[in-house]
Amino acid sequence: MGEVLAAPARRILNMKEAAAYLGMSVTTFRECVAPKVQSIKLMPSRVSYDVDELNKFIDRASGRAPAPTEKQFWDQYR
Repeated sequence: MGEVLAAPARRILNMKEAAAYLGMSVTTFRECVAPKVQSIKLMPSRVSYDVDELNKFIDRASGRAPAPTEKQFWDQYR
């Protein structure tokens, strides 16, 4: 059976940790995910990623949540 991974104990992850959280290499994360996820600069030379943003990326990529630019049915009535 598949291994169940626990959510990280910290909310903010560095790039290496974020890549591991998504189960991919740092290179793949940098090329495919980082351009599509909001990063956080807590220090000038350090880029971090919010676990909530990574989870939203997973939801969008899997089709479970709409992309932020997609209009929803009710948006036309606003």
